[in-house]
Amino acid sequence: MIGLLAFLLKLGLGGAIDKAVALMQRKAELGVDKEKLRNELTAEYMRQVVEETRIMADFNKAKFSFPWFWMFAALFVLPLGFWWSAVILDGTFHFGWNVANLPTPEMRQWAGDMIKWIFYVGGGVAGVKAVLKR
Repeated sequence: MIGLLAFLLKLGLGGAIDKAVALMQRKAELGVDKEKLRNELTAEYMRQVVEETRIMADFNKAKFSFPWFWMFAALFVLPLGFWWSAVILDGTFHFGWNVANLPTPEMRQWAGDMIKWIFYVGGGVAGVKAVLKR
């Protein structure tokens, strides 16, 4: 449920979420004690999720606009890209470079996470730009 709310908010559907919260509040006003309490709690929970998503979106917007963030990220991403390219070229064209694998399972996990992060951020930025152009 939280993931869906965050996704809808990212798509700019905050107004629809606000209407859902208002509906939950209205149901709480009309309900009996137990149902009323459950609806009130659900509405407050949804409000808090929306607020947290907005705060994190503002934080990420500020973070991504800061040049030092990208320089720091490049310290990790560029060597990974160089290694990844060497592995692919050596595996495809049999250059005989014998490119070593990353030494620990944790490093391999981190490399996979960085690649996911790159495509997640890039895809997210492209999606936002496409929505904003309309």
